[in-house]
Amino acid sequence: MRFVSRLHVCAIATILMIFYFIWVHQSDYFENKVQLMWRRNHHRVVVFGNDWSDTQNYRVSSSEISRQKTDRGEVWVETLCRELKCDHLENFARSVSSDTEARQVGSLVDSSLYELAKGAKSNGIQTRDDLKTQVRQFLIYDQGRRHIPERFRKAENEWTVFTVYFGLWELMEYSSLEKQYAMVAIENSIQKLFQNLDVLAAEVDFPLKVIIPRMIDVTILPWFQSTRHAAPEQFAEAQHLMVFLWSYWNTVLLHAATQWAKGQVVVPDPNTLIVEQIRVGQLHSKQISDASGTGKQAPLFEYIEQPCLASKQDDLQTAAFEKCEDPSQHLFWDDIHFSGTVHRLIGDQAASLVRGNQTANIEAMQGAVNAQESKVPEGAKFELKFPPGY
Repeated sequence: MRFVSRLHVCAIATILMIFYFIWVHQSDYFENKVQLMWRRNHHRVVVFGNDWSDTQNYRVSSSEISRQKTDRGEVWVETLCRELKCDHLENFARSVSSDTEARQVGSLVDSSLYELAKGAKSNGIQTRDDLKTQVRQFLIYDQGRRHIPERFRKAENEWTVFTVYFGLWELMEYSSLEKQYAMVAIENSIQKLFQNLDVLAAEVDFPLKVIIPRMIDVTILPWFQSTRHAAPEQFAEAQHLMVFLWSYWNTVLLHAATQWAKGQVVVPDPNTLIVEQIRVGQLHSKQISDASGTGKQAPLFEYIEQPCLASKQDDLQTAAFEKCEDPSQHLFWDDIHFSGTVHRLIGDQAASLVRGNQTANIEAMQGAVNAQESKVPEGAKFELKFPPGY
């Protein structure tokens, strides 16, 4: 009887040891798995914006998602991610949908501001997810990361860069308002933009690093240029107002960026890149060059006015589109979108500014550091490290 009892005890002990080793093995496996998954994603670019930033790959589902894949090439944030050696690109930007015939307006900084500014003219018009909605979607999505124990998330040189690019649809829509009302709408939009960044800064557990490109002159878009011959006098007046509003948007944006002290801000100027390419093409076509030699070499784009995807009228007078053979030779993809080659230039410019730590609000940040030095978290310096020789 005593032998049987000892045998039972040995058997139970053996079973317990087996369960213990299985549990330890699974725990080690889980920990290694979590650490591996996080290490692969600790360098990321988070994207907020409209059609010009939308990669068409989404982190959250939405009833407004447009899945209109095109072969125009990558958008600028994809080049940015590749240049910064990021592990993950998390896209919350939204494009207008091609699956509906309803009147649409693309993603805005704040849809309620649009409705207030346009009044009854906004009735029945569909809008995409605005910045407030996109930020909320990101914060909900990012809760999963914050629930991972910090010992698993510990990674060398962990960083997140946010991109915020709006203004296209604001300028297109607010240009129909009287000048003073359009200016107020722009001021309110920029104010709301930075209020959303305030929310972001308060919620995340890491220093905020944001890229906010200045707007591109929308009067160069085929969408605007197509109205030139319809009413020349009205076109000149509309162009004058649009150029003013574009300049005003950038002025208000840059002023707000230089005053913001809750994170580092880089403000690229993609318009200079595009205007230079247009100038090169024009000089080369006329076989002339300036003092610096611009115009002598073949331009990057063969077509600087004609978009790759051009609208035409068929025999039944219904809308149709004709696609070019080589999108890379066109400055524009369609009436409001740039080609993938242009997006690559914009992404390269933004990445260069980030690598050079060329922030727009150095003085504001330094003032905040001097005023609340003890409250500034370590690692707030906007500096990305790259492999040797990069």
